Amino acid sequence: MLESVLHYIHTNFDQELSLDILAEQANYSSFHFHRLFKEQIGEAPKQYILRLRLEKACKDLIFYPYKSIYEIAMDCGFSSASVFARAFRRRYQINAEQYRELELQKLTHNTTTVSLSSDQLEIVRMERFVIAYEIALLDKEENSMQAFRNIYQWAEARDLTDRYPHFYGVFLDSPVTTKMEQCRYLAGIRVYPSENIRFTEKMMALGGAKHAQIQITGGMSEVVNYALHFKKQWIAQSGYEIIPESIGFEAFSQLDFNLPYASHNRKICIAVQPK
Repeated sequence: MLESVLHYIHTNFDQELSLDILAEQANYSSFHFHRLFKEQIGEAPKQYILRLRLEKACKDLIFYPYKSIYEIAMDCGFSSASVFARAFRRRYQINAEQYRELELQKLTHNTTTVSLSSDQLEIVRMERFVIAYEIALLDKEENSMQAFRNIYQWAEARDLTDRYPHFYGVFLDSPVTTKMEQCRYLAGIRVYPSENIRFTEKMMALGGAKHAQIQITGGMSEVVNYALHFKKQWIAQSGYEIIPESIGFEAFSQLDFNLPYASHNRKICIAVQPK
């Protein structure tokens, strides 16, 4: 019941997300929806959305260091800069500028050994494509691989994929700013939708632009360090800029469901355009 609502929330993040709007998406009364949401998610809808918005703001403060506080507040669905400032200080006990400065100092120390060689990064035009996905929470390492297995079986049973499936991962949250037990990861498989397809809430489009592709192997800390290095250093020295509000993702060359996530070769894909 809630899967379609969660999909609606993360695809309409900067819009009004009142209790009545969300209850309508679930075809429940506001009262029953609020009760069911809190039972299944562990937070009331308002608390859940506020937490997601603040955590996305934290992620943007770190990964987009040249983006203004006002832009971040608006992109995260806050009605004004003052509403954002009050909510941010209430949760983190410091203001957004202080948070950005402190976190960038810590993360800069972690990325001092990261470098990108010419054969590790390339700019490639990626055509638009569609993935079906399963949401995994990252409190356990095996959750992401189990989600990949689940979505592969789902797509294969509906003849939505091909003989050599392509797998993609999307971090909806960053392990830097969100507790691992609440960190959402989309384990996706490229699909070729037909008229018979159902569960459209499992679908999202990626690509459709030039992407910087960074070849890596390793766990989530490697993903964070390389992405931060790219967004703080490489991009500033290039002729490119990151496309605002684009979705970054991982593209796996091969996937073995029985091996740990960290052992797989993959490419971090970040949408870019000329400055």
